[in-house]
Amino acid sequence: MRGMVAWASDNDEAASGDDVLIVPKENVVVDDTDIFDDEPVVSSSVEDEEKGACCEEDTPPTESVVQHEFHQAVELPADEQQENIGHVWRMGALGVVALGGLAGLGFVGHKVFTSQAPKVQKAMESRQLAKESQQRLNDFMAQVRNQPTVDLSAKNLGDEGFSYIVDSLSFNERCVAADFSKNGIGEAGAAQLAQALGTNTCLQNLVMDTNAFGDEGATSLASALAGGCQIKTLGLGSNNIGDVGAKALAEMLKNNTTMEAFELCSNAIDVDGITGIAEALKENTTLKRLNISDNYLGEEGAKVLASALRENTTLEELSIKGNELGNEGVIAICEALSQRQGGNIKLLEFANNNIGPEGAVAISDLLRSVGTLETLNLYMNDIGDSGAFKLASALDGKKSIVTLDIGGNNIGVDGAKALAASIKGNTSLRTLELGYNPIGPEGAKAFADVLKYDMEVEVLKLGWCKLGGGEGAKAIADLVMFNTTIKTLDLRGNGFGDDGAIYLARGMKEHENVNFTELDIGYNEIKDDGACALAQSLKNNPDGAPKELKKW
Repeated sequence: MRGMVAWASDNDEAASGDDVLIVPKENVVVDDTDIFDDEPVVSSSVEDEEKGACCEEDTPPTESVVQHEFHQAVELPADEQQENIGHVWRMGALGVVALGGLAGLGFVGHKVFTSQAPKVQKAMESRQLAKESQQRLNDFMAQVRNQPTVDLSAKNLGDEGFSYIVDSLSFNERCVAADFSKNGIGEAGAAQLAQALGTNTCLQNLVMDTNAFGDEGATSLASALAGGCQIKTLGLGSNNIGDVGAKALAEMLKNNTTMEAFELCSNAIDVDGITGIAEALKENTTLKRLNISDNYLGEEGAKVLASALRENTTLEELSIKGNELGNEGVIAICEALSQRQGGNIKLLEFANNNIGPEGAVAISDLLRSVGTLETLNLYMNDIGDSGAFKLASALDGKKSIVTLDIGGNNIGVDGAKALAASIKGNTSLRTLELGYNPIGPEGAKAFADVLKYDMEVEVLKLGWCKLGGGEGAKAIADLVMFNTTIKTLDLRGNGFGDDGAIYLARGMKEHENVNFTELDIGYNEIKDDGACALAQSLKNNPDGAPKELKKW
């Protein structure tokens, strides 16, 4: 039922009746324009009481502002219609422009975000990394301050990180040994280290190998070590130190009274540098170990060093590998050591110095005159069988030798037999390196016979000795079966094949050596049958099985 609509003024009384809807006047909008012939159009903010009911004459949905104005424009006179239509179009155009502007802003915002987001993320990551790095450095510093022994090698510290950490060595009374090797520390870090050591009286062992001190860094450090520092062991290997740095360190050695071991291997020290060091050795009274391996001394530098060794009475260990000394250089050094008025050499390393039989003669003479030599390293020279005969005669009955390295010297069967006979009964010998010598099956048998009983060798290296899979492998199997002291056995590259592996498996199956920890049989062309035999021997003798088996 459609009711009547009325509006009331403020003074009108409410109409009565069920079919009359009273609308307050303030909620009614009346268009004064006489568009329709009927009564004025009335809109009300009052909702129908029955929202869910469907009426035959439902009012149309509420128009938008644009639609409303357009309708008004259509129903106006022509001139006013034209004006209002223009107004509508202007509003539409402004809307399109506004939408375009918003779209442009959105696009620009997107571009800015996508271009700046990686930078922002990178900055955040950088801040996080900086925070973590700072915490890491603080942890390292705490270690230096609180622990007696600190290993901070290969931590990628660089000059900046090391300079931050090394301050903890100043006035430090806790740290005795520190290893900062392999950290890319250069001149700036070396200068900071020198400053810290100026107030340190506790640190005794300092390892700075494989950094980048150079001559400048070595000079800075030398000035600190010449004072009241208590360093006993200093490692400066692989630091690109040349003659200038070596001379500065040599001046330090003249005045230093605490240094006992000095490592200068793998630098760029030539004749001028070793001349300075030689002069320092004449005055120094505390140094016991000097390592100048892998530099550029040559024959001339060896002779300069030899002149100092005659006067020095404290040096006990000399490592001079890889310096192209040749026979003449080795002869000069051996003669000087034989003529020393005091002090006894215990370690002598001449590896990789182009030494032939003539040099071997000088070394043999030194062995006879010095009764304290414990380690002799002649690895990768070329003394051959004739040099081996000379060494054998000097080693015969020499009970002081603990480590003998004659690998890679082109020693054949005859030289091997002579050397094997010379070490028989030597209960001091612990390490024997024979690798890269073509001693063959007969040489293997000669050494196996003397090492089976009554000796205490712990490390035996026979890699690439052309032992073969027959008698040579059989001799080694016999050695393994009866020896009770060997811990490490290197048999690489001997062409054992399956036959040799089966022989070796028999020895391992029966042996009772509980000290056997490492066996290397790589590069021996062992196939399924040999591998199966070795596996079975390990299974049958678990107590005697090596802890580490480096296989084919």
